[in-house]
Amino acid sequence: MSNAQISSWTGVASLSYKMVFGLPSFRSASRLPTAFLAIISALGCVPAAVRAADLDSVLAGQTNLTTFRELVKDYPDIFAQLPSGVTVAVPNDNAFDKLGNFDEWRDNKTHVEAVLKYHVMPKVVSMPSIIKGDSIWAPTLLTDPKFSPINGGQRLILTKQPGGEVVLTSGFANRGTVIVEDIEWDKGLVQVIDSVMRIPEGLESTARNAYHDMTAFLGALFAADLYDELVFPTKDITIFAPTNAAFQKIAGTLSVLPKEELKSILRYHIIPGSVSQIWELKNTSSLATAEKSQSIRILRHTNFIFANSAQVLQTDILIANGAVHLIDNVLNPKSNVTTPDVEATEQKVVFSVTGTQTVTGTGQPTPFTEHLPCTVSCPVTVTEVVRTETAGVVQPTRSVLQGGVGGPTSTNGGAPKCTGVVGVGLGVVMGAAGAWVGL
Repeated sequence: MSNAQISSWTGVASLSYKMVFGLPSFRSASRLPTAFLAIISALGCVPAAVRAADLDSVLAGQTNLTTFRELVKDYPDIFAQLPSGVTVAVPNDNAFDKLGNFDEWRDNKTHVEAVLKYHVMPKVVSMPSIIKGDSIWAPTLLTDPKFSPINGGQRLILTKQPGGEVVLTSGFANRGTVIVEDIEWDKGLVQVIDSVMRIPEGLESTARNAYHDMTAFLGALFAADLYDELVFPTKDITIFAPTNAAFQKIAGTLSVLPKEELKSILRYHIIPGSVSQIWELKNTSSLATAEKSQSIRILRHTNFIFANSAQVLQTDILIANGAVHLIDNVLNPKSNVTTPDVEATEQKVVFSVTGTQTVTGTGQPTPFTEHLPCTVSCPVTVTEVVRTETAGVVQPTRSVLQGGVGGPTSTNGGAPKCTGVVGVGLGVVMGAAGAWVGL
């Protein structure tokens, strides 16, 4: 372009600037080239920046998200006040269908509000950023102490599988797979999942209804009067819970111990004041337990993790006030055996075995389960209570069953069968509202 042309276009640009701010007369515009006016008109139609859509628009643009979109409209105070930089896990319509009686579930507004907050993570979590095989614990907006007696908000666990899909884990081991990932909206990301996440419940409810392999440990806590004393009221807790088989191997030894000695052993399995994700625990690190300044030593060997000499079998079980890790042996605070035999297929017990009960398996009696408080279908007197656990909160209520009216009997010593917290079967059905209220 020649200098004359540049000068000419500069003058036109100057004139158009004056026109925008109303300086020249309308007649000045008539002298502008028609082509230039067309360019200005076209430029006026170009937005300064492309803005991401709001949440409602994003949900409307996806198929099979009608139910969640309706809930967003029903609870505007949650979503209208979200800060920037959040991630919303959005269950699809099929996920809500799994709940069974959705209308009944939806009527419990306090709980629905808590569930919705449990699906919002206050940071951007992009699925491609998670490394295959890794897990991250993501805090959520659920901070209400009734549902989240834990610092920093109730957690979700996000794990990337070897095939690349990301699975979210919540209470009762309820899992949902991300089926549409990283949908952008004006305040962050949306991840579409195929299950409704379940708010973690207390240890009692979780063991009774979802992780039956912890019932011996739970019964022992009640036998030693430790559940209400330590496990239930502690905010932020990590528990190394021996399996039922671990208790079966030394049932004869533990059954004759004085209560204070049993209490000492059980306290040695509890880490108060800390929620420890297993992969955060460093090799040879120590964890201070609730037992008189005694510590548990963590050891890692290849893909195996040990607490003292007990092997960790299952990790990161979410409960209302913390996390549980299942181990294959009962720990002994008086034992100096803190190092496992990494070449052995099974670790030795760290107690002197007495009695004849060393046989394991589901066909054998499970120690201490006779100490579990009955909840439903149990014969009670008018002064006894039915125990319910709601989001880690124990609420005694009088039973309507009295005098010899009871349910089936247990194979464990003929004791009345404790059939679980009110709403038993929650981890299987998760349909009726009773399975989600309390939580």
